[in-house]
Amino acid sequence: MQRCEQNERFSELMSLAQDGLLDAKGRRALNRHLATCPACRAEWAALERLAILFEPSDMVGPPLGFAVRVERRLAEKAKKKHRLFQGLALLTGSLSLAGATVAALLLTIWGLAAWSQMGDLSTVQQRVGAVSHIAAGMGLVGKGASLFLGDLLLRYGPPLVFLLAVGLMALAATWLWLFIGRPGSRRNGYA
Repeated sequence: MQRCEQNERFSELMSLAQDGLLDAKGRRALNRHLATCPACRAEWAALERLAILFEPSDMVGPPLGFAVRVERRLAEKAKKKHRLFQGLALLTGSLSLAGATVAALLLTIWGLAAWSQMGDLSTVQQRVGAVSHIAAGMGLVGKGASLFLGDLLLRYGPPLVFLLAVGLMALAATWLWLFIGRPGSRRNGYA
């Protein structure tokens, strides 16, 4: 097969024809040339076969149930994330409650020990006076707080210790209730 001398010009016309941009005059010139030139006719045939490969085809949708499966997986991921945050909230809440419980327990023990060590009224006044002198070195706020706490212990010591013990029991009961009824526990009816 011989090579066409005007190949460049007619290759451009063939490209325009494939794109639908060739006017009627150019189309007639291309058809006349294709009738007489076997090299350009072979190139035109190859371009037409190639154009068939690039013809638009129908869009294929996703398989049945694809959207449902994706939504289900997203919901499962959201549930896992929600459970993780619930677990972290429960853990931090439990640790906070446990810390408050331990602090209240230590305060109760300290209060009971202090109450049993105080002795009679004159000894309490001497101790309050000594604490007041120490607090005076720290300033008026410390002195006022010392006098207030000493007076508070003298007047309301037993009821305060009792209230502190009741509060401690309430904290312990709340902590136990939260621990037993936590999410994921077999006893709470949700798992």
